[in-house]
Amino acid sequence: MLPILVLLAGLLAPPVVAAEAETRYLWPSHHRAFLDDGPGWLLTAAQRDAFAAASEEERGATIVVFFADPDPSTERNQLQAAIDRRLALVRHEFSDLLDERARVLFLKGPPAEREVIACDQTFVPLEIWRYGNPEEPKLMRQFVLYEPAEDEPWRLWLPLDSKRVLYGKEMGYWMLQVAEITGGRTGPRFDKQLCRQVRKVDRATGIEALYGFEKNRPSNADVLKLFEPPADRGRWAREALSTPLPPDLADRLQVETPEVYFPERQGQRMVSRMLLRIPVEAGLGVFEQDLERELRVKLEGHVERDGQHFESFYMRYQVPVEGEAPELALVFERLLRSEDDFLVRVKVIDEIGGAVAHTAVGFRVPNEPEDHADLPPEVTVAQGEVVMPERVAGVDSLVIIPPETDVVIGLWRVETLIAGEQIRKVVFLLDGKAQMTRSRRPFEAELRLAKYPTEQIVSVEGYDADGDLIASDEVILNQQRGQLEVKILDPKAGGFVTGSVLARASVVVPEEKQISKVEFKVNDELQASLVKPPWQAEIEAPEVRGQGDVSYLTVSALLGDGTMAEDVMFLNQPDYLEEVEVDLVELYTTVEGDPNQSLSESDFTVTEDGRRQNILRFELVEDLPITIGITIDTSGSMIESLAEAKTAAVDFLDNIITPKDQSFAVSFSNFPILLMTRTSDVGAVETALEDLHAVGNTALHDAIVTSLYYFRGVRGRRALVLLSDGEDTASGIPFKDSLDYARRSGVSIYTIGLNIGRTQMGIRGNLNQLAKETGGRSFFIRKASELQTIYAQIDKELRSQYLLAYSSDAAQDKREFRTVQVKVKGRLKARTISGYYP
Repeated sequence: MLPILVLLAGLLAPPVVAAEAETRYLWPSHHRAFLDDGPGWLLTAAQRDAFAAASEEERGATIVVFFADPDPSTERNQLQAAIDRRLALVRHEFSDLLDERARVLFLKGPPAEREVIACDQTFVPLEIWRYGNPEEPKLMRQFVLYEPAEDEPWRLWLPLDSKRVLYGKEMGYWMLQVAEITGGRTGPRFDKQLCRQVRKVDRATGIEALYGFEKNRPSNADVLKLFEPPADRGRWAREALSTPLPPDLADRLQVETPEVYFPERQGQRMVSRMLLRIPVEAGLGVFEQDLERELRVKLEGHVERDGQHFESFYMRYQVPVEGEAPELALVFERLLRSEDDFLVRVKVIDEIGGAVAHTAVGFRVPNEPEDHADLPPEVTVAQGEVVMPERVAGVDSLVIIPPETDVVIGLWRVETLIAGEQIRKVVFLLDGKAQMTRSRRPFEAELRLAKYPTEQIVSVEGYDADGDLIASDEVILNQQRGQLEVKILDPKAGGFVTGSVLARASVVVPEEKQISKVEFKVNDELQASLVKPPWQAEIEAPEVRGQGDVSYLTVSALLGDGTMAEDVMFLNQPDYLEEVEVDLVELYTTVEGDPNQSLSESDFTVTEDGRRQNILRFELVEDLPITIGITIDTSGSMIESLAEAKTAAVDFLDNIITPKDQSFAVSFSNFPILLMTRTSDVGAVETALEDLHAVGNTALHDAIVTSLYYFRGVRGRRALVLLSDGEDTASGIPFKDSLDYARRSGVSIYTIGLNIGRTQMGIRGNLNQLAKETGGRSFFIRKASELQTIYAQIDKELRSQYLLAYSSDAAQDKREFRTVQVKVKGRLKARTISGYYP
């Protein structure tokens, strides 16, 4: 009975003092992890205090009783499995377990709604989490979580904290001035002028402005219920086991607990060197390119002292390998004060295989350096070199954390990693133009990107107190991917150019490849050599002195592996030369009511902006290669239909994709996720679809634009099949912009509305218009079991289209949207794109 008595004794035990918080870093690791990393959150405060005050033997016995299997007849210990599942969910979201969002997620599971308040000029970083039934919004409970200061873990907001802590320093000052002038009454709302989400924060806190207290506002006790341990631990375990895990949850990586050494003193601090071993059997992925092979590992670390966040660090390792991958030892160092206790949490990510490990080590820093044994020769020791390797050496550096997705549009929060102490100001630039300046940590900023996926460069520059540039970094967003291709955009073909002119080109880069250089030449004389976009340069076109003078522009792109592509055009083409290449407008056309596919070219009429066009190419395209994208709604409302939807999509791909075709898959709930990039391996796409789970809101418009982005650089027949069951609730892109992007893409979109009633005119109209404008077709069904029939119709239609191609007679400088119409003789009806942008 000792363990139970230990817990009951906690009812009379005093709170844990700071000294005890320090010493538990020196406990056996599983004792500390029990209290701090999940299981301890299921205990009452008194039970936690009793556990902290117990002896090592008593703590061990308590843990045994806590995890005793209540039902040995089941295949697994349900409590242990539930804790493991919730911890997997928590660590997928948060690396620092001092972040109180992690504790809330562990205890209560994912919120029904999680809204990021994206107003950095008004508020500190904050989120609103809502629990309850979204269909009954008045009954939903709202909680505010916020980052109180730079480089500090997020906290749960309490009314006791006052609403002032949620505002940024400057906005909080202005709000306070207004409150003083008005005697606490609500006056001018400067915050509303800068942030459209102010009312949502007002409602979540129950406070208008700073002091407009509502009658039914939450109390401290109401908010702290979020941290209460479950009264029925068995029920909590059952709910936790039913919590869906995200589809992109990483596999576990096998690592050992870090070893800690103290080789030398630097000033008042001791070098604390940590060595983390990754055994051979962990199976690290190997990056292979040409004849080079290397391991690529990222490391994210958080240091705690006295139960509080102390510092964070980030590192990356690139280790060349020959033969089989060796046992790896990652080395990282911190400068820490002697006679202090610390806990270092580490997240390790295999960049190639995607597996992730979490580990931690506690230790006390000694007064004097200590020797340590050398590693065996078969262990490869790796020093971090890419992300903040200079931190150990004391050199200042600045690195942009790259975006998590390939497609970045609208508002993007640029986060940076800063090493050293000299950087006092960071300037954020977009395509070379300064957008925002930050003079305090965290050095982050929200930049407004193009509303469509466009190749853009985000740069950051770090300056010291004297205004001298210390470090800089940049990332290229939305780079075109596909088969290597160069196309000259300006000047236009067929014109007459002399003197200085701006030349522009588009470059499509293969996956996993990088551009070495892009060269602009006139008559084989180099005009410019570029290594990053935008791919444009001022060129000098020579004067034409005689009939035989001809000048031409060549733009060539060279990859790192030596592969090259180029495009050539005449700058002043003489009359006796004829253009060989004709840029044809291709219309893949479906004819309704054409069972025999026996129509001829003479049966069709093509018009552009009302003018009849000459058809230069005509054929029935039953066997031409096709690229198909599958985009599936995985929001919470799809929970009963998702299994059948996945099965139907897999069968569809099995039937339609041949070895010469390609397909890819995208899912979307709160945001779009690329499940599988373009590939001819249909099995890989089908496997990617298997692990989908239904959870979250519906970012339909974002998913449309993201999915169409993955067709960039792809020519020929292209079709997107989009399945959704409801209105958009989470996108940053309005429907009109997603529709305009769809019209520009030239991709046929087949929309499937699942269980969307006839009274839901908005979403039905959007799906209908999306299909109509792109030459696709819309379907509305009641049950997922009908999907097999719908996919069969789409399959048949895509395999029996006509290709009509023509050369537009429009003026070359006419850049606006050109409407297209295809008509068929008789009563048949043709469907194709509604138009295109040249």
